Amino acid sequence: MARHPEFAYRNTPRGWEVNNPASLSATGKRERHFFRTRDEAKEHAAKLREKALAHGKNAIAIKPSLAEDATKAAEELKPWGVSLLEAARFFAAARERETASKPLGAAADLWILSCEGLRPKTVRNYKLTATRLRNELGDKLLANVTADELQAAVAPLGTAGAAAAERARNSKAFWNWSAGKGWCDAKTFAKVEMPRVNKDGEISILTVAEAEALLRTAEQHFPQSVASFALQLFGGIRVEEVTRLEAENVTADGIELAASVTKRGRRRHITPSPTLAAWLERWPFQSCPNWQETSAAVRRLAGWDVVSVILNDRITAGTLQALPDPHRGAWKQNALRHSHASYSIAGGVELKSLLFEFGHVGGEDLLRTHYVGMASKRDALQYFAIVPTPAAGQQAAKIPTLKIA
Repeated sequence: MARHPEFAYRNTPRGWEVNNPASLSATGKRERHFFRTRDEAKEHAAKLREKALAHGKNAIAIKPSLAEDATKAAEELKPWGVSLLEAARFFAAARERETASKPLGAAADLWILSCEGLRPKTVRNYKLTATRLRNELGDKLLANVTADELQAAVAPLGTAGAAAAERARNSKAFWNWSAGKGWCDAKTFAKVEMPRVNKDGEISILTVAEAEALLRTAEQHFPQSVASFALQLFGGIRVEEVTRLEAENVTADGIELAASVTKRGRRRHITPSPTLAAWLERWPFQSCPNWQETSAAVRRLAGWDVVSVILNDRITAGTLQALPDPHRGAWKQNALRHSHASYSIAGGVELKSLLFEFGHVGGEDLLRTHYVGMASKRDALQYFAIVPTPAAGQQAAKIPTLKIA
């Protein structure tokens, strides 16, 4: 007849100790409990004995096959220091997470719906990211997606560049939003290595000759785009802000950028420099329809290696013979805005005065890091001396040399 389990108790410097051996504990590990008095220890030992006896009765009813499986499972878990009960609880928790999770596609659709009201460009980029995730991961449950799978889908190791970095940020935004709904674990994405970007953060600007070539090309082929280019080159206005401007926002008194126009949702007022005023007088601002394609056409005709649907259509229709060689290379991202800031600072504009008009949120230190030293004062004088081609019978505008911005 099997002996009844005994739970010894003894007096120690820490108090009365009740020993619960590993073979009888719920965790599969030895447990020690301490009490102030002998009676409390004796009572606890009696409770453990009753519990063990009840467990023994239940064990008698266990089928031999289940007991054998349990023994094998315990052996499998032994190297990991995990009890069978702990493994069962871990498995149950995992299944609960799966039950609470959602397929990636359904979650992505709900995420896009939640983004209503954001800028159209932002929503468009989010949709592209969602499509990529669907193509790479299908409709897997979010709870079952691993960090390695996210890495391969979003940015395989070694990926670099601004586009990849933006895709990774968008994917992280989606993942964190889903984690907030309880569909996945935010810690999973934390293991994804983000793409590398230009470490020194150096920006690119147009040379004086390139800036003038761009404007002359616009004047000759797409006059409706001249003012939009001028606002970026001599006012530092972001391209997405220019596309939202209305004609009444641009007057001789200044350029009003309402909160609904600016990227950061903060109103800005820009007082035109003499150079910008000259361009706006010659080419009054008007909203340029299909700006993206018009801008690409101007840049391609000016010699940059960009794709232009408008020009390709003209060649097909026979109204344009051929395109010039793209001798200026690839277009430099944000080059117009960067050029304005770099030449303004080189010409003597203080960082404080540029900060508000530029709509920069990084402070003076960021402006100083990116733009100081990118151009010489001589180049700045030449840059702000670029004036529009005068109308027939008129003289070219004259720009004061001491007030270049």
